[in-house]
Amino acid sequence: MNKNAKVQGLPGNYFEGKNGLTYRFTILKDIAVAGANPVPYDDSFQDSIYGLYGKYKDFALYVHFPWCIEHCSYCHYYRGPILKREELERMLAAERKHAQMMDENIDLRSKVIRSIYFGGGTPTVIPTDLLEEALEYYVSRYGGHEECEVCVEVSPITLKPQKIDILERYVDRLSIGVQSFDDRILKNVERKHTGARALELLQEVVPRFPSVNVDLIYGLYEQDLETWLKSVEEAVKARAQSLTIYRLDIREMPRIIKLFQEQPEKFPDEQLCWQMYTEAKKMLEANGYRENLIGWFLLPSVKDTTVYRERWEKQSPCIAFGPALHNYAADHFYETFPGHDEYIQALEAGKLPIKHMYTMTPEKQLIWYVQAQLKSNSPVYKTVIINRFGPNLLNWFMELARNYITWGVLHDSEDKLEIAEEYHYILEWVLLDFIHSLK
Repeated sequence: MNKNAKVQGLPGNYFEGKNGLTYRFTILKDIAVAGANPVPYDDSFQDSIYGLYGKYKDFALYVHFPWCIEHCSYCHYYRGPILKREELERMLAAERKHAQMMDENIDLRSKVIRSIYFGGGTPTVIPTDLLEEALEYYVSRYGGHEECEVCVEVSPITLKPQKIDILERYVDRLSIGVQSFDDRILKNVERKHTGARALELLQEVVPRFPSVNVDLIYGLYEQDLETWLKSVEEAVKARAQSLTIYRLDIREMPRIIKLFQEQPEKFPDEQLCWQMYTEAKKMLEANGYRENLIGWFLLPSVKDTTVYRERWEKQSPCIAFGPALHNYAADHFYETFPGHDEYIQALEAGKLPIKHMYTMTPEKQLIWYVQAQLKSNSPVYKTVIINRFGPNLLNWFMELARNYITWGVLHDSEDKLEIAEEYHYILEWVLLDFIHSLK
């Protein structure tokens, strides 16, 4: 791709100050915390929390496994090493207690559960019998809707034959954290599997599951375009039904931040990252994939990425069981206790394990609607904004978007805004500008 063609329409200084340290894969928390202090939670809020869910019919559930056997240098989700069995059992029991409390107070089992996502950490690090117990508990209670998507995150090093057999009985979608098929890159980011092991696993699971997703990261240390595209090509050859490509997001906690500060020139810059995204997209589309959500590519055999469609575009409530998690919908956001003991002790005492809440002002709800639609590769409708937030807030938002409309990044038609396909790569930078406007 011609380097100048990539920035056509954008100001010449657009990428100044933009790099892996300032990049964010934006989520609702970025909106919720913008310019605000959290509201400390106490038991007097409990009934109001339950009351948030009365108007909703469709729900997404998230079940957390906050343990790993490896600590990847880029990962800011890591929560701790695998524990003794009794500690694993205690946490899993607390999460089930959390689900029971929601059952008792909002009649969760009568809702339409569109997706159940088992994430982490790494769910497949726990003993086989505990994994099956957890899957059976949540899927049997909440997975009865015929279109409910059940997804489990796995790593190549932890998914053994017996666990594959168990997952096959409960799961529609596997999401495998491959990140790269290049052994040198894997070593750089402290992954313990090899590219060969990842390919071996894909050969086993792709024929057995309706959807197998492969996560790949670009923008990594000493990663060039050729190396990146070889990894994309390997996933294509394996016929993984779903492929998700992420730009490296460097946070303060992961160890990779020190490497970036010492050797920034060894990391791809924004121009190269844009090319990595664009060339990967071309390769995937040439091989029959479509870009469903932005950055999520599916073969025709997969209808949708339900878990994110529900949480994002449809803004269905996500109820999350486990420590340090976000619970949210279109109009609210709260977080559970980050500490394992705090989380467990609250539930053992019959209390909701909430640390704090954030006030979702109308401006924040509007930006969340915009973010959710654009990330879902869907239009932002002006009539929806007027009906939900009023004409004054539509005018406020259109002023925020004015530069991006002028530059051709956002297409402005009579009733809708859409991101131009050639600018999909900069979506997160666009969203960060919108979020930074919040007070």
